[in-house]
Amino acid sequence: MTTGAKGVDQVRERVLEAACELFTRRGINSTGVDLVSEVAGVSKRSLYQRFPSKDHLIAAYLPRATDRFLEAVLPPEGDTTPPAGRLVAVFDTARRASADPDFRGCPVLNAAAELLDPEHPVRGVALGYKQRMEAYFTELAAAAGAADAALLAEQLVVVFDGAMAYAAVRQTAFPESVCRTVRTLLAAQGLEPAAGTTEEPAKPHRPEKVAAVSA
Repeated sequence: MTTGAKGVDQVRERVLEAACELFTRRGINSTGVDLVSEVAGVSKRSLYQRFPSKDHLIAAYLPRATDRFLEAVLPPEGDTTPPAGRLVAVFDTARRASADPDFRGCPVLNAAAELLDPEHPVRGVALGYKQRMEAYFTELAAAAGAADAALLAEQLVVVFDGAMAYAAVRQTAFPESVCRTVRTLLAAQGLEPAAGTTEEPAKPHRPEKVAAVSA
């Protein structure tokens, strides 16, 4: 086994990074293990020593891709923007990201669309991610003083997923009307992001990193 700093298995990392690139760009079902092995520059024997099947590789890929996606669209740790402003910022940031020609949408939604078997282990990762995202929105909504934080969070998750699907299918940035919709939903809960606050905002936990699952 080839290891590098802190005992990291470099071959495993190369395989996983190749899978992240290929599964994101080409899709999971359209990418075979042979291609992953070729792009990673490792033998199939070495690949299968780390990932006994393609399902094992997918199960390792999705948490990593999801964590990176979250890092790109959620406000950073320590952000002092008032909670309602942070809710809006998620959508503003995601809209900017969706304008990138290389944007491929939400990795969880993409994986769920390809892997239809309800018993596939990755389905659990997908559900866990969506639940964490909703919990994050709920915490922010509650901290902002929403009349019904759970309802607002549910609505925001639906809008977010719809925006991701719009961008992925049309291969274009999702429209600004999505962000206006978010502001309308917040206003219906008595929240006004533009107003701001001088109080120290609550600091909800970012969604936990999605744990890898066994295929």
